[in-house]
Amino acid sequence: MPIARQSAPPPPRAGNAVVNSEGRMATSPPWIDALFGSVGVGVLAGVITGILIGGIGGRVAMRILVLTSADAVRGITSDDGFEIGRFSAETIVLLVLTAILGGLAGGVFGFLRMFVTGRAWLVTAGFTATCASVGGASLVQTHGIDFRFLGPLWLAVGLFIAIPGIWAVAMVMAFERLTTHPSLSLRLPIRINEKRWGAVGWTVLLVLTVIGLVDLLDDIAALRS
Repeated sequence: MPIARQSAPPPPRAGNAVVNSEGRMATSPPWIDALFGSVGVGVLAGVITGILIGGIGGRVAMRILVLTSADAVRGITSDDGFEIGRFSAETIVLLVLTAILGGLAGGVFGFLRMFVTGRAWLVTAGFTATCASVGGASLVQTHGIDFRFLGPLWLAVGLFIAIPGIWAVAMVMAFERLTTHPSLSLRLPIRINEKRWGAVGWTVLLVLTVIGLVDLLDDIAALRS
């Protein structure tokens, strides 16, 4: 006669805490640990890609614009306080700044990723659209000299929309790769009630994208006038 398998007994409880298989007491729900882990991975991915795409990529974009602009722009101080056409110690400041901004944005993504459902490519496309519109609107400014003297205008605007967009693609790819690493896969990614909250993350991304796009189009119209 086949021997019936007995199901494993539920983990013992001590009050509101659950004792895991290692005999340790887990006092928080699994999604809490996953949430902190997701934000932490987002910060890490954001810092790395922020330096590579925002810092180094930003300097490359400025160099391209220096080559396509009039010689008179060389030596002028940009809106961010950097001397146009010259690499200096201030570049280190830019790298640190982009690392901080990338970490903050990556942490926000890590939080939203708990609420955004869908395949990785769809999440990447949604977050990229949000970052390109919001990031582009924050970088493309109508005051100052950057977008008045650096040109052509379509190239300057295109580059500074592309930078946050490319950063988003790289950051999401790094995030998804890290969250599937064997050392992290036991904790991530765990979603928070997909049926109830699945649309919340997408709604936030959509609202931010629309707001950023409207602001960006207004800035472009002002620069062209």
